[in-house]
Amino acid sequence: MKKRVKILHTADWHLGLVSWKTHREIDREEEQREALEELVEVAKREKVDLVIHAGDLFHSSHHPDKKTIKLAMDTILRLVDIAPFVWVMGNHDWYAIEGLQKVFPPQAYIIRDYVPRKIEGVPVTVFPLPYMSLARLLGDCRGENIQDQARELLRQEMREWERDFFPDRWNILVAHITIEELARYAEANPNREVFLKRADIPSAFSYGALGHLHTFSFSRTPTPLYYPSSLVVDSFEHTGKEGSFLLVELEEGRENKVEPYFLSTARLWDWEVREEKGIEEIHEEISQNMKGRRNYIRLRIEEDLYTPTLANKLKTMEGENWQVVVVEVIPREKKEVGQEESLPVNEDSIPQLFSRYCEEQNISEEVVKLFYHYYREAGEISETS
Repeated sequence: MKKRVKILHTADWHLGLVSWKTHREIDREEEQREALEELVEVAKREKVDLVIHAGDLFHSSHHPDKKTIKLAMDTILRLVDIAPFVWVMGNHDWYAIEGLQKVFPPQAYIIRDYVPRKIEGVPVTVFPLPYMSLARLLGDCRGENIQDQARELLRQEMREWERDFFPDRWNILVAHITIEELARYAEANPNREVFLKRADIPSAFSYGALGHLHTFSFSRTPTPLYYPSSLVVDSFEHTGKEGSFLLVELEEGRENKVEPYFLSTARLWDWEVREEKGIEEIHEEISQNMKGRRNYIRLRIEEDLYTPTLANKLKTMEGENWQVVVVEVIPREKKEVGQEESLPVNEDSIPQLFSRYCEEQNISEEVVKLFYHYYREAGEISETS
């Protein structure tokens, strides 16, 4: 009979994250420190038997700064004092951390391969699936069935694991991967990364500890698969939500008990300006509605009201517990010829798409401003010609 175990399942800390670089650059370190402090205290209070990190502990896979490395190492060492710590590498993770493996005690498992590990002192075998890009898995293979090829390779790997399934141990999948049926975020890209389906996961797993999707999501059948949220909410894809980790209890003869623990370090909000208002009036309205310690706002303005001068003023707007970090245009609605009802244009206007591209490529905000200036100028010329 397997012994009952209590697990803290977390993922996507992204230590070293700086958000909204092309809008209003915000270093998230203080929030991350607060969240990690709370996570460690909960692990201690709940007397967990195992801590699982399902990837993307770091944000930069190349050169995280020294304070970020120190925060990561200090946190891992604190957690190892409570329970064994398992970390399966994600796509953002800094692989050079393996060079520091000797700093950590044996109870810290840093994994970037597919080899199952029996966790010392806990009746758990971990089966790791670190992040794998299509290019890395398949090399130069191309074609319409590339996802099928990748899925088959990973299914073969998982079939190899069956010899390590033992009835007296909890068999836990730890993966930084996209499960197709649970993917609800824009960054999941089937042309870049492997998408598995729920049915691909062997039913012999007691629990699937997943990372990569940054939002709380789960499927209980045919295998219990769970994603926690990221440590801090880092995208307006998840407006109004909170970071989280999961407390998991596995007990033989009982259904898995999985409880999300939400971290209220900050929240992200959308705020719309659809009629002409002064700066002070907008500031007052936002201040009256913001609660909690930190709030980050994506302020969206009707296209007819938008000017670069107004946008620049709004980007610097902040209150006691909030600040505007992104300013976007709400595109003007257009009417089809002969129709009374107007049809909305695509939510992403050309300036917004260009702005997002620049943000992903770390291109200066001055380039975005220059592009918008000429874009507006071209539109005005077109209207008068």
